Amino acid sequence: MTAYFLSEEAIVDAPVQPCFDLVLAVRRYAEWWAAVRCVPIGSEALLRVGSRVRCSAGALSWTVEVTRLAPYGSVDLCCVEGDLAGALGWDFHPHTNGTRVRHVARGLRLGEHSLANLPALFQSITADAFAGMRGMLESAAADVSGGDLFDTLLTQRAVRTFRPDPIPDAVLREILAAATRAPSARNAQPWYFVAVRDPARKAEIGSHYLAAWRQAQGFMEALDADADIKDRPDYPGMMRRVDALAVDLHRAPVLILCCLDLAQLGPMADADGNIRAPQSAYASIYPAAQNLMLAARGLGIGSTLTTVFLSAEGDMRRALGIPDHVHIAALVPLGYPARPFRVTQRKPVDAVAFLDRWGNPLPKA
Repeated sequence: MTAYFLSEEAIVDAPVQPCFDLVLAVRRYAEWWAAVRCVPIGSEALLRVGSRVRCSAGALSWTVEVTRLAPYGSVDLCCVEGDLAGALGWDFHPHTNGTRVRHVARGLRLGEHSLANLPALFQSITADAFAGMRGMLESAAADVSGGDLFDTLLTQRAVRTFRPDPIPDAVLREILAAATRAPSARNAQPWYFVAVRDPARKAEIGSHYLAAWRQAQGFMEALDADADIKDRPDYPGMMRRVDALAVDLHRAPVLILCCLDLAQLGPMADADGNIRAPQSAYASIYPAAQNLMLAARGLGIGSTLTTVFLSAEGDMRRALGIPDHVHIAALVPLGYPARPFRVTQRKPVDAVAFLDRWGNPLPKA
């Protein structure tokens, strides 16, 4: 059986570290490598030694295992199952114009029943990978962070301005799958999620949302509802972004309606669908919404949670065919952010957390 030693390389106009990090961020492959479908076997978002990934391209499918990682230098892989056998790898070297990226096959072999032209296939899928890398990393807003849990938590923020880039089907499915892993009261899992991408439907939802926002604005101004926070230096900018989201909501690549099925709330709702125990009921949908938003951040996608639409909920429900017994609890727009993620500024933990009783400070780290 013929063993192939193949190598393709390209210059990517980006530093070495983002190139290396992009290859490690296995759950983001669908964003840039169209020719190969890669599905991690396990829960991790970043490749590590021992990680396995199920891959497919055309009629071929194979599983690779990570055998060695040299940070910012190389990623070594071994085909352990399927139509391919042998070693593969990625190498990264600084270059005057960015990074020289090499995709190499070190003794790669086809399974005995495959008739594929392996050198041509390798060249084709590698060219597609390099094109995707350039598109992903050479953007001014390039960001491959978020794979680590604490990186995701510390850089999570409300994103209200999005780039127009579409969210791939596989990425959207992964975000929604993460939402369904949340806890819920009685483990009833009384949630549904409506993902809206159709431009006409987004425009209709956006129209209802803007009307609800204008109504809320009038209410807030009449009552001076933000008197306690409007002197903060960040307040004017925040409100401009909130208003811009309402005007341009239809421009977000995807709108997610996070829905709560009142018929599945058991003792938390009465026979007419009225919620008896709001805290318990909403504890069965908002953790799922947070899971959704954190998963999106881990995949480089921004989001924000809004309930401004509630005065127009009936109109939105009818526009999307949502049954009367299903309550829209939150609207979450999704899209790649116009500004890079960064560590957020929040109140210090010592100002908001206590030990054993109110006011008793936490131990110093």
